[in-house]
Amino acid sequence: MTKPPVHPPTRPTPRRRTPRNTLNRERVLDAAVSLLDHEGPDAFTMRALAERLGVGTMAVYTHFTGKDEIIDAVRERLLAEIALPAAEHAEHAGHPGHPGHPEHPGPAEPRRAVRALCRSVYRLLADHPSVLHLLTRGPVRGDEGTAVVDRLLGLLLRSGMDRSAAARAETALMQYTVGAALWTASGRRRGLAHQNGGERLRTRFAGLPADRFPHLVDLAPELASAQDGLRQYEHGLDALLDGLLGAG
Repeated sequence: MTKPPVHPPTRPTPRRRTPRNTLNRERVLDAAVSLLDHEGPDAFTMRALAERLGVGTMAVYTHFTGKDEIIDAVRERLLAEIALPAAEHAEHAGHPGHPGHPEHPGPAEPRRAVRALCRSVYRLLADHPSVLHLLTRGPVRGDEGTAVVDRLLGLLLRSGMDRSAAARAETALMQYTVGAALWTASGRRRGLAHQNGGERLRTRFAGLPADRFPHLVDLAPELASAQDGLRQYEHGLDALLDGLLGAG
């Protein structure tokens, strides 16, 4: 009786290692952002980060003292991606008599800047939803996040709003922007951002019992078309700005 051939044991594929002397702070931060985006904050550990980089854990400690320092650096880097409009002396622009205060304030120019700033915040949060979690971990060392709110308030004051209205408007705009970004990020995780995502949603709505959900069934194509991320966000943002600042 012929014995079956004996195969040598299969060795695990060795982890691809990063070439020596090529690791630096920027590469560590690149990998940290990628890990947070794809695995979420709960999966962020020094070991997981080192594995993503293809190095030993101690190699990461050569560039950062620990996880908290990396988190701080990631927050600063991502918040710095938000495009801020020119300050225009925003801290005084809302007060009559100051050179930056328009005697006859027209909302068109501040409105464009408010819109651009909100879009920038939305895109950051939609692309990096873990930013919100990182912001709740503790105070941010840099001023990037605070500067966003301050600049938005200045623009609203320049549009002619009083102090109370500007505060209410800033809160409403940030609440809408954060919620819309998280909605978009959630849709991406569920596959609704892909080309067939809208079709899947349309099929789901169209398959509901028409006697119980007549409007969802009837508007299934339109509802599916409205799940298009940035365009839908801009539609809602423009409607909100129309109510706060008037049609631009």
